Amino acid sequence: MDSFPLFWVIAGLSLMLLEFIIPGLVVIFLGFAAILVGLALNFGFIEGLIAAMTAWFIGSIFLVLAFRQLLLKFAPTGEVSKAKLGDQVDLVGQIVTVVDPVHPEAGGRIFFQDSTWPAVCPGTSLPKGAKARILSRVNLTYEVEPVVETIP
Repeated sequence: MDSFPLFWVIAGLSLMLLEFIIPGLVVIFLGFAAILVGLALNFGFIEGLIAAMTAWFIGSIFLVLAFRQLLLKFAPTGEVSKAKLGDQVDLVGQIVTVVDPVHPEAGGRIFFQDSTWPAVCPGTSLPKGAKARILSRVNLTYEVEPVVETIP
């Protein structure tokens, strides 16, 4: 095995290790294609730099397109999932209980979905134990309004 195929194998292994630093299941396929090119060069299936680069380019594209989606099912890559818009709409109008007094300037806490959350109530204060209705959520802070209880 001369140095040219060895270069491709080492480059391929390096790219595969780089997948741990740059997740996304793309770099690993580039590395695997480089290893295949190194083996093809070693066994005489291809010769020369142009043929090696072409084989690596085509092999990389093929491997990414053919196997990335399949492997994503088994190996999470740290990609961020986005919340659905419906999640925000479902919480609006929910009735919650104030667990720490909510003041317009300082905010407080509400009990919602088995946990407590920061809350603000623009223009008014809500005492501990009061009922409030969720208007919206910004990051982790809920905007609430007092619930006016009517007596039947």
